[in-house]
Amino acid sequence: MSEQDAPLEREDGNRELWATIFGPGGHPVLSKQHWLHRKLPRDPRCRLCLVPFSGLGGWIMGKRGKAPSSRNPHYCAACDGFLETFPGGAEVEMSVLFVDVRGSVGAAETMPPADVSARINGFLERGTALITAHDGFIMAFYGDCIVAVFPPGFCGEGHAQKAIAAAKALCRIEGDDPVPLGVGVHTGPVYIGTVQAARGLFRDVSIFGHAVNICARLAANAPPHSAVISADCFIAAGQQVPEEAENYTLKGASEGVRAAVVTAAPHGRLA
Repeated sequence: MSEQDAPLEREDGNRELWATIFGPGGHPVLSKQHWLHRKLPRDPRCRLCLVPFSGLGGWIMGKRGKAPSSRNPHYCAACDGFLETFPGGAEVEMSVLFVDVRGSVGAAETMPPADVSARINGFLERGTALITAHDGFIMAFYGDCIVAVFPPGFCGEGHAQKAIAAAKALCRIEGDDPVPLGVGVHTGPVYIGTVQAARGLFRDVSIFGHAVNICARLAANAPPHSAVISADCFIAAGQQVPEEAENYTLKGASEGVRAAVVTAAPHGRLA
């Protein structure tokens, strides 16, 4: 088993620094990097500073010490060094988005493995592009699922609006073979910070908390080509909670969660 495949354990510490990076306002140095790096082509990018790893931008920044880390290719060498030097995390109010494919198990029974892989990879590529276009921070890929957050430090005060906009864009994904996906969106307190594998030789950034579980459960309740968005997210976005919102009884939640379904109608229109 490699370090990246080993179980990861949450780390604590450096709370003030992590709260500054992901909380309202963001860290001034990292915020400046985000502004600059978003202008450079092209994806994939460092998950923390958004420096490009490919194209002309990737070549230029690689020469400046921002090439992918040899220990963790999700981060540039500089940001990987930051994770090593300042492990820990903080609780921050933010918006969370889960999106996954419906019926992938059944499709795998009837399609050649290569076709299944191409279909899922196509979904992941398109979904990632849409989420990052709305300033989302990709946390992880779990099979046919994408987990993303919209922290105030990355997205500004409009993090909930951007999460809702990303969810609607995902519902409108079209193509020769539209993938039936379901989306969940929720806003609440989330612990974001580093996790480490055995002996601390591999670190990544992950999210924890009840708000994360709620979002995952909402995604599981979303019909194909639809998003289930919590009332908390609509309120955080300064939007009216749709009249058709209802209480969802979610596994692991002691109280019902009020949420509404946003559905993509044929030809990409939103119902």
